[in-house]
Amino acid sequence: MSTTLESSQAGTLRTYGALPVPVLTPELMTLVRTGKVYSLAVMHTPGMLAPGPMQTYSLWPHMRHGDLSDLRPASAAAEVISMSTHVGTHIDALCHIGEHQSAAGEPDPTGTVRLYAGENASVTAHSVADVHGQAYLSIADMPPIITRAVLLDVARCKGVDVLPPAYMITRQDVQATLSAQGTEVRPGTAVLIRTGFYQHLAAGDPLYRDAIAGIGLDAARYLFEQGMVLAGADNMTVEAVPPLDHAVHRFLLTHHGVTHLENLYLEQLGRDQVYECLLIVTPLRLQGATGSWVHPIAIA
Repeated sequence: MSTTLESSQAGTLRTYGALPVPVLTPELMTLVRTGKVYSLAVMHTPGMLAPGPMQTYSLWPHMRHGDLSDLRPASAAAEVISMSTHVGTHIDALCHIGEHQSAAGEPDPTGTVRLYAGENASVTAHSVADVHGQAYLSIADMPPIITRAVLLDVARCKGVDVLPPAYMITRQDVQATLSAQGTEVRPGTAVLIRTGFYQHLAAGDPLYRDAIAGIGLDAARYLFEQGMVLAGADNMTVEAVPPLDHAVHRFLLTHHGVTHLENLYLEQLGRDQVYECLLIVTPLRLQGATGSWVHPIAIA
């Protein structure tokens, strides 16, 4: 695992928490059976639902066609976009979530905020951030992801289109879904969890933000024990909210270097019952940032 404070340079790739340097192996190629490519990104739209503290998506035309006379007969247009890196389909950097800890390393609301620095290791958040952002394990250090993924269509397994508001997916729910689908999580697997909550995002329903169905801590522990290296979902947080203590984020990101892929579009994968696929995710190299917008694809 990469835990160095030295930032990556253009063209360099290295391990990042649980994520390895990607290699397209013959074993991964066997996952491609039909070759059909699925887009797993939602559309960015002005004013789209975003976490409460985050700035939503806004776009302003900056340069209109015809404005630059010195380009004629050519013409160009451009815009300025403003939003948090945690709006829309995105991936979290390992520096995104920390944990207030006591001197003994136990969760303590009055303690010092610490970030992931390898298994059983951490670093104080204040020592690795400045006016330029995060100096340690920012999203610029995350490599592209090419890995096996499994879809856990928990909503379908429970016989509903959308899980109830704030439903906490249990270990037993995960096991039942894997059994019903005939799939397994093994070391190196990305897990994509379908709750059906995309439908709330598409409708602009605040339930998508305020009463999120997602995995609970026991389900996260089980998936980690099976070898999950990336957790994704068609919701804003992967985990159930409320509560707001981000127990799953803290367990996976802060303690084990397993990051989250959020606000996914999983409806087509679910309809086609594509429960195993090749997943490709390419984060932007945004120096100092705690996350990146992405357009993941699944290849069946």
